[in-house]
Amino acid sequence: MSRQDKEELGRENHEWGQEAEQIASEYLLKEGYTIRERNWRMGKYEIDLILEKDNTIIFVEVKARRGDNIAPVDAVDLRKQQRTVRAGDAYLRMLPMMYSYRFDIVAITGTSESYTLEHLEEAFMPQVNGGRRY
Repeated sequence: MSRQDKEELGRENHEWGQEAEQIASEYLLKEGYTIRERNWRMGKYEIDLILEKDNTIIFVEVKARRGDNIAPVDAVDLRKQQRTVRAGDAYLRMLPMMYSYRFDIVAITGTSESYTLEHLEEAFMPQVNGGRRY
C-alpha cells in the first residue's frame, strides 16, 4: 500500500469515526441520556462522550469499524482503558459534587448507511489494588 493510499485510508477512517460518534450520540439521546461533553480533552487524554443519566456520569468510548476482522470492542485495550480512567478521574474532580460513574463502550460496525450498534454498559472499571496507578 502506497503512502498516499495509507493517508486516504486514514482520512476515511477518521471521517467514519466522526460519523460513528454522531450516530452514538443520537442513539444515546433517544435512550434518555444527557450529553455533557463531546470530545472532552485534558492534556493528552480525550473522552469521546461524557453523559449523565439518573445522577450518574457515564464516560463513553465510541469505536467504529467497517467490518474488519477486529471487533470494535477489542480496540479498547488496557492502555486505552487506563487513559480513559485517568481522564474520567480528572473530570470528576472538577465537579462540585460527587457522582456515581461508569465507563461504557459504544461499538459500531458497518458504514453510515448500514451498521450495527452495540452499547456495552459498565464495559470496564478502574482496577483498584494496592500500587496500581492509572
